[in-house]
Amino acid sequence: MKAMSIVIAAVLAAGAAATCLLAPGYYAYLMGTLATTALVGVGLNVLLGLAGEVSLGQGGFLALGAYGVGILTTKAGLNFWEALPLAVLLVAAISAVLSIPALRVTGPYLAMVTIAFGFIVESVSIEWKGLTGGSSGLAGIPAPFGTGGTALLACALCVLALALFHTFTRSPLGLAMQATATAPAAARGIGISALPVRTAAFMLAAVAAGLAGGLQAALTGFIAPSSFPFSQSILFLLVVVVGGAGRTLGPLVGAAVVVLLPEFLASLAEYRLLVFGAGLLIVLWAAPGGIAGAIARLVLPEAPAPNPKPDIDLALAHIAGSGGSLVAEGVRVAFGGVVAVAGVDLTAPPGRVTSVIGPNGAGKTTLLNLVSGFQRPDSGTVRVGSQEITGRPADDVARAGLARTFQTAQPFGGLSVLDNVRLGLLRGTWRGEAPAALARALLSLVGYAGSETRLAATLPHVDRRLVEIARALATRPAVLLLDEPAAGLDEADTVKLGDMLQRLARAGLAVVLVEHDMALVMSISDEIVVLDAGRRIASGAPAAVRADPAVKAAYLGATTSIQPLAPREAGASLLDVRELNAGYGPLGVLHQIDLRVGRGETIAVLGPNGAGKSTLMKALSGLIRPVEGAIGFGGVELMRLPAHLVARAGLILVPEGRQVFPQLTVAENLRLGATRRGDFKDAEIETMLDRFPRLRPRLHTAAGLLSGGEQQMLAVARGLLARPDILLLDEPSLGLAPAVAAELFGQFTRLREEGMTLLIVDQMADHVLAIADRGYVIAGGRVVAQGEPAGLRDAMLDDAYLGAQPAVVN
Repeated sequence: MKAMSIVIAAVLAAGAAATCLLAPGYYAYLMGTLATTALVGVGLNVLLGLAGEVSLGQGGFLALGAYGVGILTTKAGLNFWEALPLAVLLVAAISAVLSIPALRVTGPYLAMVTIAFGFIVESVSIEWKGLTGGSSGLAGIPAPFGTGGTALLACALCVLALALFHTFTRSPLGLAMQATATAPAAARGIGISALPVRTAAFMLAAVAAGLAGGLQAALTGFIAPSSFPFSQSILFLLVVVVGGAGRTLGPLVGAAVVVLLPEFLASLAEYRLLVFGAGLLIVLWAAPGGIAGAIARLVLPEAPAPNPKPDIDLALAHIAGSGGSLVAEGVRVAFGGVVAVAGVDLTAPPGRVTSVIGPNGAGKTTLLNLVSGFQRPDSGTVRVGSQEITGRPADDVARAGLARTFQTAQPFGGLSVLDNVRLGLLRGTWRGEAPAALARALLSLVGYAGSETRLAATLPHVDRRLVEIARALATRPAVLLLDEPAAGLDEADTVKLGDMLQRLARAGLAVVLVEHDMALVMSISDEIVVLDAGRRIASGAPAAVRADPAVKAAYLGATTSIQPLAPREAGASLLDVRELNAGYGPLGVLHQIDLRVGRGETIAVLGPNGAGKSTLMKALSGLIRPVEGAIGFGGVELMRLPAHLVARAGLILVPEGRQVFPQLTVAENLRLGATRRGDFKDAEIETMLDRFPRLRPRLHTAAGLLSGGEQQMLAVARGLLARPDILLLDEPSLGLAPAVAAELFGQFTRLREEGMTLLIVDQMADHVLAIADRGYVIAGGRVVAQGEPAGLRDAMLDDAYLGAQPAVVN
């Protein structure tokens, strides 16, 4: 395959050279224009294809390069070979200055800044008549050769740029750009500072455009403001997108389409642009990854070579000897008036597994963000070994010896498995050793057995987790933080994960584990720290933590004052869920869920954090689509219906976190609840205000200004105004004061008595079991128990929420 590519490239180069030297002057000029357009595209491919940033100011840099050569040759008396490098240096300097404000923003805002830059260049070229010639432009710009020779020079520089781009994509800086584009948080987590990487990409794109502008000025001999319209910047972007962003030959293919296709369509006269535009739309629709990407997918890839046998001892030697404790003292952070972490102390010594657990909203991930540099604490100190890292940015913290993984695995999807780990070995530097043998050894250490050349984006979920852990270990950390690494893993893979984490601890690492799989936590932890509402409420060995009354209260809720209601006979089946599997992309969460709700029933769905309860509610309401199974609802199959049609059918979700419309008033939120109905009357709002009297004085207040309890009441009232056949309540008591939660559950009791069908997910097990007719317990994405409330209390819930009693007490 490589030999064929070389032959094709040689044929194309020979054809270009022959056209430049032997064809009539117009065709040589056309070939030179194609080469300069592709050259701009190569630079923009660095910025867009590798760094993931959009610029619409490349026409401005092209103009700067052209005017630089034009002014230096016609007014300063320099020859082309002296003027061109000076013009390129000028463009590089201006792009460096522009990058200071431009790269403080990203996405569409960066595009807007570069658009403004392009207009500034155009305005200056018009108004500074003494230097630029104004609207009349500059004529008589000397060329180093004739038209054919200058076009051949442009082609040669274009080929050189393509070759350099191909090499650059595998360089440390090129890999860092791709990492920052695909997973910026993970890139910071292995020591890559985003701003220098983005600045380098911005400057390289500008330099390529400036070089192309200097060549274009020599090729045409004349430049004017009209030579560089704003539409040209859009065409350059189109060159990269149509050709294939990130592909080596993408800019060349795109330039050929943009430059040559209009020439081939010249006979269509006034219809030429119409056909050209339609053709581009077809290409973008049929090949969203660009023409070069589509060709690459059609060509059969070479069979991957077998991975060399790795040396596990090499990996163990790499991570050994970097030991050091993680010590956090009095760490606190508040968001507005909400204290997320309140003066927490945490010590994780080397050679031990320290787990941090707690119910939803306890502050576990926030604590990880604080110690790893992704958030700055308001107070407190954090140390790794003898180094204080308090308030330092995440990339700096990573280089200080603290590595982490994330709740959702974040491999660098556009890079191979091996390159993911090699980037970790570089620890954010643009130079250095990243031995492939060591990367392979680290992959083997964590249990990865797949192809090292496979793109990380194509990996199954479990392998994504393993590659992420191997990449973190590559940074040679003293402390390894893992945020829910067992999420989505089956039982066998979870056992392997536990064995591997214990092996890493024995190698001398301080392993800090945030995890919802309590069976894993109880089986491998040396010490457990329990958080609730941002505070540390318990710590100690697994057996002691599991038996702590404060821990049980945090997970299952304190004893409720609500008197348990007698279960009732189920009515006719209204919701019938059969063998439901669902998840998020490669992450499978629910497995073979069977659940039935009769008309008028109140059903409780219980389970530990991460069990899949909220995922079940999202699958039922259409917010995520199940992979397989069936959801029967009153004779209608909901499996493939989008969320708005599920709501119109009568299945209404009150989502976790309230999700009121903050800019709208309470009254406007309530009216939106009745959207699916055509018979809404304003008097119904009075009914909701009678049910939730706290909302009456706030009726014309923006919903975002309400307290948490008031927002939850508003969310429930909004759902009730839809007149649901089933009301789904997802964690309605989350974050509420006990008195407010009790008040809310009093209203749920009233709804039960009125015959409303309720399906309730809530962490406060005692509250929801007190009013439920039946319940289901979910753990690991599966139903592990079901029945009447009395049969689900006590030991069964303890095992589900806190894991089985540890066999060994440390």
